[in-house]
Amino acid sequence: MSPEARKQLSQTVVALQGPDGFFCGRAGQEDLYYTFFGLLLATVTCAKIRRKVCYAKLSSVDFSLLDLVHASVWLRAMKLLRWLAVPCFLRMMIPASQWNMFDIFLSRKLQSLSNLPQHAYPQQNAGSPYSRFLLGTLSTDFSQSSPEFDLAAYRLPNGLYANLQHHGEYGVNATAAALFLLPPDQCQETVDALAALQEPDGSFKAAASAPEGDLMSTATAAFALQRCGQGNNAARNPTLPVSPKSFLRECFRDDGLFAATPHDPDGDLEYTAYGLLLMGVIS
Repeated sequence: MSPEARKQLSQTVVALQGPDGFFCGRAGQEDLYYTFFGLLLATVTCAKIRRKVCYAKLSSVDFSLLDLVHASVWLRAMKLLRWLAVPCFLRMMIPASQWNMFDIFLSRKLQSLSNLPQHAYPQQNAGSPYSRFLLGTLSTDFSQSSPEFDLAAYRLPNGLYANLQHHGEYGVNATAAALFLLPPDQCQETVDALAALQEPDGSFKAAASAPEGDLMSTATAAFALQRCGQGNNAARNPTLPVSPKSFLRECFRDDGLFAATPHDPDGDLEYTAYGLLLMGVIS
């Protein structure tokens, strides 16, 4: 981002932190889900947020009542706040692997997620690609072994994936999540099928029935395809036929945020994180 855009984004992130410490979503109300994205953006833009107030608010949340999505953002928000509390020079001096000693409390919270009821999972399904993605990446974040999974019931004949078992319509985000979970030697058909879904403007639609491409689907698809281009798959990784740069620019707003689509007048913290993710993929 240009220095001007980064400064504007930093100022907007500060402005979106509510009086009680959480960050505000599109409705203008403080929200746990958007707080994770607010903290993520505060980290990368060096925004001067009220960290202690946010920590107090997070600490007051009853973790046992959270569903998987909100439990995930709670854990990651706590991890980010602990990171932000450490002086910059110490972050450089201590290897990242040694930070795990500070995560014992959070790791116990993570382990408790194995007892979640079925309705606490996305689509009320603990085995879906998105649910497995959340659990798997959380385990990686906290240096724990990833739970076993089997995505066969969510795979379509063309190699794409759905978040519902034996469902006829693919989901781009379910497919991207699956690509982060599958062994490298099982990814190529899915990689090729996902790359073929790119729209003429460079975007990806969330599903075939979606009216237009959106920034979340575009960023997650592009990131998953980039990841599958590493290591042994590098030679076979398809390049995107159309650059998403123009689409990305059209989602950018004057306040430094990114919107979900070019036609959405307002940006938010979540889609701004996806915007920065896509910028990193295509830069």
